Amino acid sequence: MHTLPAENDFAASPAALPISDVVLGTVEVKHRKSYLPGLDTLRAVAALSVCFFHFSGGMMPKLVVPAAKSAFSQGYLGVDIFFVISGFIIPYSLVGKNHRVAGFFAYLKKRVMRINPPAYISLLLVLGQWFFIDKVINKTSFYTKDLSISQVVHNLLFTIPFTNYKWISGIFWTLAIEFQFYLFIGLLFNFLFGRKVGWFVVLYVLMGLLQFVPVLAAAGFFHYSTLFALGGVALLWQQQAPKWLYVAGLAVFGGLALWQLGLYAALIGVGTAVAINTIKVSIPGFSFLGKISYSLYLLHGLIGTTAEFALVKLLPPTSDARKLLLTAVCLSLAIAGAYVFYLVVEKPFMRLASQSRR
Repeated sequence: MHTLPAENDFAASPAALPISDVVLGTVEVKHRKSYLPGLDTLRAVAALSVCFFHFSGGMMPKLVVPAAKSAFSQGYLGVDIFFVISGFIIPYSLVGKNHRVAGFFAYLKKRVMRINPPAYISLLLVLGQWFFIDKVINKTSFYTKDLSISQVVHNLLFTIPFTNYKWISGIFWTLAIEFQFYLFIGLLFNFLFGRKVGWFVVLYVLMGLLQFVPVLAAAGFFHYSTLFALGGVALLWQQQAPKWLYVAGLAVFGGLALWQLGLYAALIGVGTAVAINTIKVSIPGFSFLGKISYSLYLLHGLIGTTAEFALVKLLPPTSDARKLLLTAVCLSLAIAGAYVFYLVVEKPFMRLASQSRR
């Protein structure tokens, strides 16, 4: 997916928190953080986009309908939405907390508690699916023949891009980029959001240029850095920066995203940055999907492919109409399973992370 799959702190929270003083450029403002309904809506759109892209694009090969595949061929851009949201919500969560580099490990601990356990449990479920298919159904070693402890460890550490191994769960590539962003914000937050805006521009432009350094290219974050920057621009507006600064930021980093990632990603990036601050109402269905979006992002492939295997035996996909019906059932089951996973796995770790100091 991305994530991905980011931060569903990625299920954003905060109702009313204490007033904090923030300096943006030369403008000192007081700002009360509050729940932003646009975030859940955007997360829902992002997660559904990725689901539609995967479910129609070949993840469930027996249910592919060419018209649907074409219609949702840009659904991968849901990952870009997640990246912009993370670019906003992670620094937003640090505003007013007097974050310093000395508190970096406490900050990172909270991020790890929030994101890693659900991801690791989803990885175990994928491995369980692989072993079940190989050992019980097909009596082969198609999925597990090259599996090694080292590969599993690098998946858990999100370090696959720096090795010759493959991802076990394909969406983990987005979590790897998210964690690189967490490191970036944890170390440079005060330069990005506590000093003159020039630092914000220079540092994010530098991140974009670092993708051309061969030894750093594999990291991934540098390639997508302008999307995270657009999330930061949305935070500047949230912190009452001058309107001209907000518009200029959208133009600068939207232009860089166009150069770095292409037209669609640039439009999605700018649109998401604007929507974060302009969607003022909760949309019931989208609010629900937004809250479980991280769980849905983690599990949709596992549940969808498992459901396809069972459903095509009950209702053979002999027509496009049947394929679309079965795809809709698979999506419904993925949402239901994600909700259970959210309640049983994700939500307890959200509470645990919220009890952390940062």
